[in-house]
Amino acid sequence: MRRRYINFTTRLMSVLLVTACLSTLLAGCGQTAEAALEEDADSEAVPVEVQTPKTGELTLKNEFVGTVSPEESVYVVPLVSAEVLSADIKVGDTVTAGQELCKLDPEAAELQLASAKAQYNSAAAGVQAAEVGYEIAQAQYDSTVAQLDVQNEQTQRQKDLTMYQMQMQIDGIHDGIDDINDQMVELEEDREDLKDQKDDLKKARNQADDYVDLAQADYNAADIAYGYSEAQRNYQAAIAQMNMVEGAEYSSDTAYDEAKKKAQDDLDEAKLALATAEANMKPHQANLQAAQSAASQMDSAYEQVKDGIDQIDDGKEKLEETLSDTYKSLGQTETVKNLTEAQLNVNTQPVQEAGKRTAALGIDSAAAQVNSARVGAAGAKVGIDSAEYQLDMYTLTAPIDGVIEAVNVEAHDYASPGNPAFVISNKDTMTVTFGVSEGIRGTLRVGQKIEVDRNGKVYSAAITEIGSMIDQTTGLFMIKSCVSTPDDSLLTGSTVTVTADTYSRSGVLLIPYDAVYYDDSQSYVYVAEGSTARRRDIETDIFDEQTITVVSGLTTEDLLITSWSENLRDGAQVTVQETSESEADSASGTKEQGGAE
Repeated sequence: MRRRYINFTTRLMSVLLVTACLSTLLAGCGQTAEAALEEDADSEAVPVEVQTPKTGELTLKNEFVGTVSPEESVYVVPLVSAEVLSADIKVGDTVTAGQELCKLDPEAAELQLASAKAQYNSAAAGVQAAEVGYEIAQAQYDSTVAQLDVQNEQTQRQKDLTMYQMQMQIDGIHDGIDDINDQMVELEEDREDLKDQKDDLKKARNQADDYVDLAQADYNAADIAYGYSEAQRNYQAAIAQMNMVEGAEYSSDTAYDEAKKKAQDDLDEAKLALATAEANMKPHQANLQAAQSAASQMDSAYEQVKDGIDQIDDGKEKLEETLSDTYKSLGQTETVKNLTEAQLNVNTQPVQEAGKRTAALGIDSAAAQVNSARVGAAGAKVGIDSAEYQLDMYTLTAPIDGVIEAVNVEAHDYASPGNPAFVISNKDTMTVTFGVSEGIRGTLRVGQKIEVDRNGKVYSAAITEIGSMIDQTTGLFMIKSCVSTPDDSLLTGSTVTVTADTYSRSGVLLIPYDAVYYDDSQSYVYVAEGSTARRRDIETDIFDEQTITVVSGLTTEDLLITSWSENLRDGAQVTVQETSESEADSASGTKEQGGAE
């Protein structure tokens, strides 16, 4: 229940003074004086000012505390450990996505890339040689067929030539076996290189895990240092105390008001302490999240190297299968050769057919060698891709367009994974977040225009998101807004004052706040009916310092008494004084300020 304390006190003092004077007079004059006073009070009219209530609109504005943050902010974290060669970017610089921020010493990665390229070139040469071998095998087969066609004329010479060709095929198979074995050795070397990379990444991942543990420990230490958990407990205790006060019974309104004021002061103090602790905890929380992100990136790189090892293992398995098939082919060829030697002297036709089959086996063997060589080249290409990926890690670039907000490295520093080198924020759009009660939340809407005040500088903004869940820390609903024209003075993390239209009533009666009286929970006014003052009970709604809205009990036809007198009561005789038009309009026009009941 609201009371007009200043006016009420003034009226009370006046009544007490008049009462004291009357008591003195009555004591001296007796019954005759008392009767005279009653007669004078009935006969003397009270001068009053009146006005006719008008219909209008009252809009209330509320202020909230908001926090500024960029719409988009990222951490640039090195993925390798190396010396910083150059770092010319400074805090406040504007960068674009893909722009180089700093370069790390790439010597180790460049050596690894050169080795991988050399291995690939060797493997590519092997592919070319195998393809030439295949072409030779095809030519041999064609030659064998041609020679077999003239077998009848040059039997003996063809027999010798056939045996020679078969021996060449056997030698070729042996050469193929040697090539496959060489490729197996190369793949094993590649596998050992990837295994070393895997071990290095595992160490880096362990370092990232250590940084996560350090970041977690830092977060826990900050929680203790800033009293974040204690602030939360104090805030909850203050809320519980407020609820206890509101639910308790008191001997008087004064006792209730004092208890409630103390509980509210304690609640405000606890809320401020909690907000301060939350602000102090934000960088520690950000560090913990960055460490966890770096650890995740190390896990991804580690899995990529594992995949490369698996691919090499698959290639080795295929080469082993090819080698097994080649040995089978060698055994088959040698068997054919022995049989051919035995049959050449008996029947040439079977020998001719055997020669064709043998030539065909040579083509299959050459094709197997081509496939094997291509597998080796593919494995070498994996090595190049891995080395190039590693080399790219030695140049840090901006992932987004934005402004540099933090630089943590300098030339000749030693960068390591898990330690953010740069922080970039996109300040084209700045977000202001503030908390509101459930009642005020219902008055706001997405797209609503608001004002953001930063040290006296006012920015236009619009509400973009209205939270649907209560924040467990603050007990409020979080509202997000977007500043349309941010500048450099609107700093990330700064505290601002947000002003928004909340409660509004239109088409209601507007009367002066000081014209309303209160009898416990009942509000009432005095209206002039002719020369008589009449009490009129009314129902009110929202109000500000000057104006209050009337829901029922009053019309635009009534003459509202706006002045105060200790003699004003229901049934009192009054004399209406003129009220200027400007005074009447100041109490019945549209108002925009204050708070709500």
